Amino acid sequence: MNNDQSMTRHVRVVRTIAGVLALLQLLYFTLSWLWPEASQLGPVHISFTPRGLETGVVAGLAPALRWSGMLCALPALLLLVYAFLRLDRMLRACASGRMFALETVGHMKAFAAALLGALLLTVLEPALRALVWRLAAGGPPRPVNVGVSSEELMLVLICALFFVVASMMHEARRLAEDNEGFV
Repeated sequence: MNNDQSMTRHVRVVRTIAGVLALLQLLYFTLSWLWPEASQLGPVHISFTPRGLETGVVAGLAPALRWSGMLCALPALLLLVYAFLRLDRMLRACASGRMFALETVGHMKAFAAALLGALLLTVLEPALRALVWRLAAGGPPRPVNVGVSSEELMLVLICALFFVVASMMHEARRLAEDNEGFV
């Protein structure tokens, strides 16, 4: 068991932040598809818009187009939720002192892979949505807006770093097991 209370406290903070971010993602997804009308909250103008669409477009969509657009965006959201769950499991294992366990390394790799997959699906979702709207739902032709931001490229780098750290953790575990035989 791990007796380091400061690490446990840090893990708790990171788990809380990750949980809040996951809930905010769910809230933003729901509001952007189900309540897309712009609102005024005092001096602040609030608008929730799905990626690749202009403000107010979703409010003018037929229900079939809105639901099909929502379904096109759902896989990225579900994969992101899965990534947050794996991150939570990894952090719990670290807090209980199992930092170098194979299970913890597996959680870290699954988190990085799921986060990378969610990013890829998020980037491709506007193109898929436009294709579905044009072909299956009979919607009007809309321009396809696909782009990658510098933040998303940074996220790819961070995911790669997680894979490297997971490999180092796995190697550290292997070395520790090898060294136990010498003592």
